[in-house]
Amino acid sequence: MKIDWNQVKKETLWHYEDLIEKILNVLDYGFVQKHYNHSMDEAAAFSERIRQGYWQNGREVTFIGEITEHFRTLSGLGIRNYQDLIQQIDTRAKCEVFLQKTGFHFEALIQMLNYLFRWVLPFKCPVKELVEADDNDSTAYLETLKKHKIRSNLDVLENCHTRESRASLARETGIAETFILDLAHRADISRLAYVRGKTVKHLCRGGYNTLEKIANADLRQMEIDMTAYYTTIGKSFSDFKAVIPLDWMIGGAKVLPRVIEE
Repeated sequence: MKIDWNQVKKETLWHYEDLIEKILNVLDYGFVQKHYNHSMDEAAAFSERIRQGYWQNGREVTFIGEITEHFRTLSGLGIRNYQDLIQQIDTRAKCEVFLQKTGFHFEALIQMLNYLFRWVLPFKCPVKELVEADDNDSTAYLETLKKHKIRSNLDVLENCHTRESRASLARETGIAETFILDLAHRADISRLAYVRGKTVKHLCRGGYNTLEKIANADLRQMEIDMTAYYTTIGKSFSDFKAVIPLDWMIGGAKVLPRVIEE
């Protein structure tokens, strides 16, 4: 068995060890364990939901079918969930043993890890990317949150996804609970695949400041609303939707697990 480890960076933009570390870092969050750590049968079913959501089953996405089959194969091999899989391959040596023992193909494994990292698990980003840079109150609040080890969107979701946790954080920090809830919703939106802070802020300014609003949006009305917003800042909405189409975001929002408790 010959493994081209350089292929990992070509496919995923990360070296193997870095990719594994990033996936394990996300899986370490309690809310991710609860809502995302699928069994392999659940993973196969969720990959089909990803197809139906982001692509509405109307676009050719052959790799999703391949991914689904990979998960079914891993289920037959006795892999319990994502974390079980990653722990069995978290070094190059262990990966080689796994491949030799199971007969699973290296290329299929990397394709699946890339999919898991980019399409299934929430992507970690600095919390400062989610707030308005010119808002003095927000800047002060972020400094306070750092002292409580809340530095990323995933830290926000871990610590602010329930009403009780938000109220507790507000009492401990003196931060307005309305700000904490708004920040939690922004972090929630950032769970959409390929949606980062700049896009989150545009969506919120355009009136779509919760994942539920996006999931329940009428496409035509959302286009009208976002066009109106972009007009107010002297920019073209066509540039925005060319990067991330609205129907794609609406579909993705429909299939994401619900994390925020009101």
